[in-house]
Amino acid sequence: MVKNTFRKSLSMPDILSTIRTCFDDIPDPLNPRQFTLADCLMSGLAVFSLKMPSLLQFDRQMRDGADPIQARNLRSLFGVRKPPSDT
Repeated sequence: MVKNTFRKSLSMPDILSTIRTCFDDIPDPLNPRQFTLADCLMSGLAVFSLKMPSLLQFDRQMRDGADPIQARNLRSLFGVRKPPSDT
């Protein structure tokens, strides 16, 4: 009988953490700026992972708190402290 075991290294939080670590290692050519490069890259990944129909809707939901669950996922899963905006 094969026992199903949960592989931590294949879980979504661990995969996103690994990606975040790789993004943190990329040198930021426009330092200092209001948003970190890793936050920008992780926000871009979140747009696709959270299945947002547009960047504008993503920005509105993260800024206005229209969807607190997705905003919490952005902070906890993707590690985004301050999502970038168009302003």
